[in-house]
Amino acid sequence: MVMRALFGLGLLIGLGACGPKVHRAAPPPLASDELTLYRDRTLVKQRIEIDIPPADKATVVVKVAIGVDVDDIVVLDRGELSISELRATRLPSASPPVTVKPDPDEGGEEGGEEGGEEGGEERPEGQVVPTVPTVPTEVTFVVGGPHAGHYAISLGYVTERIKWDAAYTLTTTPARAQVTLRGAIAIRNTTGIAFPNARAFVIDSELGAWRGRLAEQFGALLAGTTTGSTPPPPARPLGSIVLGTGETRIELLPADPPRALDSVLVYDPIGTKLDHGGSAPIRDAALGMIPVAGSRVTESFEVVRPQATSAGLPGGPVRLLERRADGSLSVLGETRMFDAATRVAEKDTVAIGTAAGVTGKRERRELTIDDDGKRLVEEFVLTVTNTRATPVEVVLREHLYRGQNWSLAYRSTLEAEKEGPQQISMRTMVPAHGTTRVLYVVVYTWEPATK
Repeated sequence: MVMRALFGLGLLIGLGACGPKVHRAAPPPLASDELTLYRDRTLVKQRIEIDIPPADKATVVVKVAIGVDVDDIVVLDRGELSISELRATRLPSASPPVTVKPDPDEGGEEGGEEGGEEGGEERPEGQVVPTVPTVPTEVTFVVGGPHAGHYAISLGYVTERIKWDAAYTLTTTPARAQVTLRGAIAIRNTTGIAFPNARAFVIDSELGAWRGRLAEQFGALLAGTTTGSTPPPPARPLGSIVLGTGETRIELLPADPPRALDSVLVYDPIGTKLDHGGSAPIRDAALGMIPVAGSRVTESFEVVRPQATSAGLPGGPVRLLERRADGSLSVLGETRMFDAATRVAEKDTVAIGTAAGVTGKRERRELTIDDDGKRLVEEFVLTVTNTRATPVEVVLREHLYRGQNWSLAYRSTLEAEKEGPQQISMRTMVPAHGTTRVLYVVVYTWEPATK
């Protein structure tokens, strides 16, 4: 539904309180909060304004996202302030817990047994069935400072209640020499609170197991440090946004200049469906061989991807549109752009149909597994046959799907580009009424098992 809406718009893209006074958090200043949107969760840095009276402490009450527990909150940017208490009190739930009561119509042993088989999991009589929180969590903390005055701190936490999707359009003219890329991200906020002025970033990856790493993640993402040997996907700034409850749409490329567009043939017989992201390769000999790879070569358009304007764009579906002289639009093709599989690609391709007179064939010549040397070697030959009266250039796209620890030991073509963690492309010319073969050897390695 979100994608249809985006395309329909055309993508225009626990302790007592200290001190007698309770101070509600003041409205935050411009761009006070920070949101880092991952695929599975969002890191929230929520700024809180505090006024501390003379010779006193301030008891501050503030709302954070639905479902956030006090143990999940990290206090950031406290400066000279001291926090002596921090507790969370949930507001009354919109739907109270339910106590299971016996069903008067189900008496006797048979009814109980039948209910257990047909009705799913049984709950003991009198058990309280918890409900999902439906209102924001109220956090109360006591703050002291070196002197009276106006201060600010930030609370950091993770929420699963901010979701997003991205989508794009490519628009060209009948000349098909250039294309205009536009994109939008739809953000759905069900935290129960609004972020009226927030600096937002999107990272097209999953945060994963965040518990125990929250402070580290905030240090990496909000202070510019790194966490681990593998660099994370780049963060794409979304600017200062107003994120209310419900859905908000933000343009990703409001003024992107036209990009070069070229016609090209593409042979991509496997696709990304077999990609295994582990470090040790899958050893199954049938992987990628059964079923047999297809022979279809596609007529495609190739779009240059300038890194300066494309870095960090989140993956999403894209439609290639042609604007006719009368202003109407027709769909030429659909694909995806900026996914992890093509993160470092210099060009994107959009298939628009089958290439008449050109076919491909993928054969494996060798599969060797060397357990002593911790190596798996595969050799492939890609054959492209051209029955046309003119030569054609073909992009051969291969997916090194067994694992991520790989290297090319040999290739018979000069051009080979890495487009992502497990994707490469090779280019070759096929003569008129002729055949071209491209051979390559990939070597997968793995570390010895630790005892």
